[in-house]
Amino acid sequence: MIRLSPHMAHNLKKDPKRLAFVLARYSFAAQMTADCGSILELGCSEGIGAAMLHGGTKQYLGMDLDTPAIEAARNNFASDKVCFKNENFLNMDEGKFEAVVSLDVVEHISKGADEDAFFKTIHDNITENGVCVIGTPNITSTPYASPESMRGHVNMFDAMRLKSTLENYFKNVFIFSMNDEMVHTGFHSMAHYLFAVGCNKIT
Repeated sequence: MIRLSPHMAHNLKKDPKRLAFVLARYSFAAQMTADCGSILELGCSEGIGAAMLHGGTKQYLGMDLDTPAIEAARNNFASDKVCFKNENFLNMDEGKFEAVVSLDVVEHISKGADEDAFFKTIHDNITENGVCVIGTPNITSTPYASPESMRGHVNMFDAMRLKSTLENYFKNVFIFSMNDEMVHTGFHSMAHYLFAVGCNKIT
């Protein structure tokens, strides 16, 4: 039995299609990291993407500051290969992972020192040939965001800023657009959501 936390249960009742969008984002991240043997997820929330990311065979570590969310993740998805930590991951050192995934997180992290620490943490915890997947709402979607989202989204990116930021840490960065469940390479400014995939980190 899977028991959701009150937050996710509320979202599921209020706007169930949002869960489909979230799972589609994880599906893309899982495809991009399919050949990676170990996964670090920064901002894993309740761990609903963990099963797709680790695929039953990989080592997975999910980290989040949300205590009820991590408790739900542990109750629902923890195993000998899947671990969740309730910690602030900025500037932490958990070793080297073949992939780092972070979806719907960077927009909640303040510009300046915290943003720098976020990207440095990704860089410091990934192998030289590892794959990084960052997902975030597009700044061009802001006029259509709910008041709740607006309050929490303190650091919005457009495609070029996301790409140029990640290029400080990875030699190769690829940008993808997403609308609802569809990932594509269309016009970035008309995308609701953005992915940046980085590989071959700068040492």
